[in-house]
Amino acid sequence: MKDGEVYMISFSGGRSSAYMTDRLLRELPEDQRIVCFSNTGKEKRETLDFVDRCDRLWGGVVNWLEYDAEKKYRLVDYATASREGQPFEALIRKRGYLPNVVARFCTQDLKIRPIKWFMLNLGFRYWTNVVGIRYDEPARWSKTNGIAEKERWEIWLPMVDWKVTKPMVLDFWKTMPFDLRLEHYQGNCDLCFLKGRNKMKRLITENPEKAEWWIRQEEMIGSTFNKRYSIRELVDLIRRSPTLFDYEDPDIDCICNTD
Repeated sequence: MKDGEVYMISFSGGRSSAYMTDRLLRELPEDQRIVCFSNTGKEKRETLDFVDRCDRLWGGVVNWLEYDAEKKYRLVDYATASREGQPFEALIRKRGYLPNVVARFCTQDLKIRPIKWFMLNLGFRYWTNVVGIRYDEPARWSKTNGIAEKERWEIWLPMVDWKVTKPMVLDFWKTMPFDLRLEHYQGNCDLCFLKGRNKMKRLITENPEKAEWWIRQEEMIGSTFNKRYSIRELVDLIRRSPTLFDYEDPDIDCICNTD
C-alpha cells in the first residue's frame, strides 16, 4: 500500500471477493478506498442478496453500478438493481451482436467500464484496482498481466500476497452470520456461456425458465453465444436425452464464480 493512493475494491459478489473486501475495509484508511459492484442484470438473486447483506454489514459502502447505453453507467441499489437482464440486453442491442468465447465484451462493458467511468466521474485519473484472485488460483494471475499498461490503474491481488486459499475463505464464511446461498457449480451469472455443457445441463434442469432470456437474445440477433449450439438446441437436447453431457466438460474461466 502507498500513502495517498486510492484503492478501487472490485467486489464481484462472490465469497473470495467479499472476504477480501471485508479485510481491506478494516486495513485501509476510509479516504483511500472505494468499493464497487457492477450488476449485469443476470446475476442470480442470491448474489444480490449476498451483496446487500455484505453492504449492510460494512455500513453501506458499496457503490452499485449498472451499464447504461446512454449515460455509460448508472447508480442503483439493492431495491432498484436490474434482475431481468436489462443492462445486458441493452448492451447486446447497442452492439448488434452477441458476446462469445472469443469476443467476451460482456465482462469488459458490463463490469469493468462502468467502474472506470464512475471513478473518472469522481475526479480520479489514476487508481489501484483491487481484484479478488486467490493465492491458489495461479492460472488467473497471468490474466491480469499487461492490463495496467493499457489502462488508468495498477492491479493489486492482495489475496495472493496474503496467501489466501479457497479453504481459508470457506472457513471464514462458516464463522459469519450469513453466506452466499449458491453452490460452487451455479456461479453468479445464471447461464454464462463460458460454463461447460454438463454444468449448463444441471442448471437448465434445475431452472429451465432461466434459458428463456438467453434464447430470446439469440433469436433477436440471429446468432448464438456458443458456436457449437444454440441455447434452444441445448434445452431440446437435454429434454430428449437427460443423461447427455454426464461427463466433465471444463468451464472457461470467468469472474462469475461464487468462491
